[in-house]
Amino acid sequence: MIDPDISTADALRLLTARDNIDAAGMDRRRFLQMMGWGVGAGALFGGLGEVLAADLLPGRLREAWATTPVGPNEGILVLIGQFGGSDGLNVVVPHSNSLYYEQHGDVAIPAAQVLPINGQVGLHPNLPYLKSLYDAGQVAIVQGVGYANPDLSHFSSMALWMHGKVGGGLNNGWVGRWLDGLGGDDPFRAATVGQGLPLHLIGDNKRGIAIPQWGVGFGGSTNEHQLWMYDAMRSLAGTPAGRGAWHDTIAKTVKGVIDVGQQVAPVFEQSLPNGRLEKKLTVIARLINANLGMRVLDTGYDGFDNHSSEPQELPGLLTDFDRALQSFFATLDPSFRSRVTIMTYSEFGRTSWANDSSGTDHGTTNNHFIIGPSVKGGLFGEQPSLQGLGRWDRMDFSVDFRSLYATVLDRWLGGGASTVLGGEYEQFDVFNGGPAGDAPTFPPPGAPTGFVPMSPVRILDTRGTTGGHKGALGAGETWSLPVRGIAGVPADAAAVVVNLTGAGATADTFITAWRSGERMPATSNVNVVAQAAVPNLAVIGVGANGAISLFNSAGATHAVADLVGYFREATTDTTALTSLVPSRLLDTRTGTGGRTGAFGPGTEFDLQITGRGGVPAGCAAAVLNVTAVGASSNTYLTVWPNGEGQPYTSSVNVGSGQTAANLVIAKLGADGKLRIRNDAGNAHVLVDVAGYFTAGDGGRYLPVAPRRIVDTRTGVGAARARVGAAPLAVVIAGANGLPATGIAAVQINLTAVAPSQDTYLTVYPSGTAMPNASNLNLAGGAVRANSVIARVAADGKIMVACGQGNTDVLVDVVGFFTA
Repeated sequence: MIDPDISTADALRLLTARDNIDAAGMDRRRFLQMMGWGVGAGALFGGLGEVLAADLLPGRLREAWATTPVGPNEGILVLIGQFGGSDGLNVVVPHSNSLYYEQHGDVAIPAAQVLPINGQVGLHPNLPYLKSLYDAGQVAIVQGVGYANPDLSHFSSMALWMHGKVGGGLNNGWVGRWLDGLGGDDPFRAATVGQGLPLHLIGDNKRGIAIPQWGVGFGGSTNEHQLWMYDAMRSLAGTPAGRGAWHDTIAKTVKGVIDVGQQVAPVFEQSLPNGRLEKKLTVIARLINANLGMRVLDTGYDGFDNHSSEPQELPGLLTDFDRALQSFFATLDPSFRSRVTIMTYSEFGRTSWANDSSGTDHGTTNNHFIIGPSVKGGLFGEQPSLQGLGRWDRMDFSVDFRSLYATVLDRWLGGGASTVLGGEYEQFDVFNGGPAGDAPTFPPPGAPTGFVPMSPVRILDTRGTTGGHKGALGAGETWSLPVRGIAGVPADAAAVVVNLTGAGATADTFITAWRSGERMPATSNVNVVAQAAVPNLAVIGVGANGAISLFNSAGATHAVADLVGYFREATTDTTALTSLVPSRLLDTRTGTGGRTGAFGPGTEFDLQITGRGGVPAGCAAAVLNVTAVGASSNTYLTVWPNGEGQPYTSSVNVGSGQTAANLVIAKLGADGKLRIRNDAGNAHVLVDVAGYFTAGDGGRYLPVAPRRIVDTRTGVGAARARVGAAPLAVVIAGANGLPATGIAAVQINLTAVAPSQDTYLTVYPSGTAMPNASNLNLAGGAVRANSVIARVAADGKIMVACGQGNTDVLVDVVGFFTA
């Protein structure tokens, strides 16, 4: 059992595969460490020692010692660990917050000494070079980084940061799993500069190498006589010697370490600076200049566990960090500058309250840096709140640390974040384009599916007994709703299409829907206003148990779900999507579509869909955005196939005096028409078409675990700025774990937050003019969401335009359609 009070140094030792040698020894065993095998580590934890040692068995040896240079479009990531738990409040200082000075006491940085970023926060005075990079727009500060249910043990928290995934044994790390997805077997793709290989560089099938900061011993000499010996030893591995597999394995291993040593040795020919981190970062810069193919380079230093004497100890650590950054960029060849990004990490932060020893104790949130010429500088996330904290309270986090990993994996290293991290995490728009590289290859999320449209049918209504949940969903309640075998949904259905409505809520809340049995995503499907009925169409993956999960955030709300179709394995009896640039088929205000004047109570209208807006005859269903405008009373619209009986369902719910839109996927009647009915009062009706379903090979649907790709409030996926006159470009293809090619359309949940006035949002393909259509309508100051199926342009982007004023925008991806 690990001691919960384990020291930083001991935690690092247990999480590192290393060989116990000194800097001066003739270390023939060090080649094991350099190759990432770490035999000297023994049985560390969770089987890691055994996993590493197994690679020495005959037949398991890697022989691909020849390096492949970094490609011109491949990003390079440098990781810097600040072990012990750095004091984020004294690094990014809230200098205008009186609570900081009250709680940090004599440990706090005087406001007059802070290097100000803005009127609220600034940097520690010992970080002048970092401040100059920030002023040049090359530093992103991600505030409030942590994780749920935090562990204050150095070992446990450090292990979680290195593993980077919820669940599973501690036998691999997040960079190692990324390496597993890369092609080839180049051992130089990831390296650490230090005395052993840390967990995060170890994968199930591949791992990085460890290069001691003092240089290479055996194999690294350039002495003529040593080179003769190396050549002789290399020759032993030329052909099998007939002395058994172990002899041949050892011979190949010796050849490998000599080859590695000869390639790395030139890095150490010139003297190195004395600073602990400065020396390591200088070595890393030289390794990058040597262009040995390294995509991820890692190092770190400890000393941040400042339970006492923090004012005396922290400044020196930050001075080393600042000088190390300056030496790194001074050493780095200019041709690599725009291709390198640095990211810091630490197992946790410190408390907001100082202790009685002029120190701080283990905390739960921290601030971290993403640094480089290709970085879009600024503040991201939220500075932790100090309000109401008692002596032993910890600050809340706002950014899961895996969001940092997801951001650099997908946006700098080429992709694979959702597979590497085992889930979806929000990402930050911190790069000005630039390198990414080829995405790792992982097993596909599932087979593409085809759509089977249905006449609408109600499968859940908590106001009655339909669906099995009688009574409103309570605050924080999750409900599992069976869908397979219900209303004709087959046992092999991969996803269902439902119109989900929140009604009669006691407080403003949101409902999240997702595949049952999986981790709840950090997204929302319906943003419900208290005492209103708010709908949104959702395509929801079906869990292995044949169900979907629904979660209500706050208060109590009724939930209604109307089924309109399902996706299953693509066969001849399923249909495929053809996406369109949106166009308007009905506007009762102008007479477009054959009707002029608002719908009255009980009004029904047959709307021709086929033969208009690019929709051909013979298609099975259409993708529409239906809007009710200026309703004179609370009402709802129902849309169903012409020629069939009216279902007891709703497609759009709207309050008196309001305008509301909703995505509708509707089965068409045999005549290519839909029937639209208004329940009460008067309301104008708009219908925009965005696509249609028909027989075909393309346009198959792949649901993904919901993931937030844009949040302009915090800088996720876009600038931290409201969307106004200029439309927002949203990258779909090749981002956030989605394929770089082969996406014809994407399904998103689009949310507008607190617009400056009544407005609407329109989504359309990049490179085309904004159409006369809308996807989301809402009043000033409100929060509203709507599902959107949008055609993706050839450049992999969609555009989001704000019709009037400005608003914050959230975009959650839930699936895509193949080309």
